[in-house]
Amino acid sequence: MSFVTLAEAWLHLRVDCTDEDALIWLYISAAEQAAINALDRGVYADSTELQTAMAAAPAALAAATAAKDSAVAAAEALTDADEKAAALKAAENAYLRAKVAYRQACDGIVVNDQIKAAVLLIVGHLYVHRADAVVGASVSALPNGADHLLQPYKVYA
Repeated sequence: MSFVTLAEAWLHLRVDCTDEDALIWLYISAAEQAAINALDRGVYADSTELQTAMAAAPAALAAATAAKDSAVAAAEALTDADEKAAALKAAENAYLRAKVAYRQACDGIVVNDQIKAAVLLIVGHLYVHRADAVVGASVSALPNGADHLLQPYKVYA
């Protein structure tokens, strides 16, 4: 689910050839995931996609609850204490991931211009700075960058 198009990224990056399309798509994907991670909520392309995710969330959580119960019952039958502890931990971790996915779907948001702009800023940063370190240049973050754009939509869970 990409909510920033290649054409939008080209315009933002001022790129006019297709030589680096695969790399730009990688940056778009990474930037969208970074924005979603920063928001800690589901981000959907349109209201239909959001409604679909919200409708599916209760059944997914119920299935995860049943899977946890089944895994706990199976773990209780184990005789080795380490295996039992590992199986119980795995069941709990899977259930917690399902709870997070449920909350993120219920707190979902339809992508808006601020989120798209933040993604484009991240894409631009990844495109221009292709290494972790910059040598021989003074670097500072812009005060109204991607974090500033995403902040009003962040969920604190």
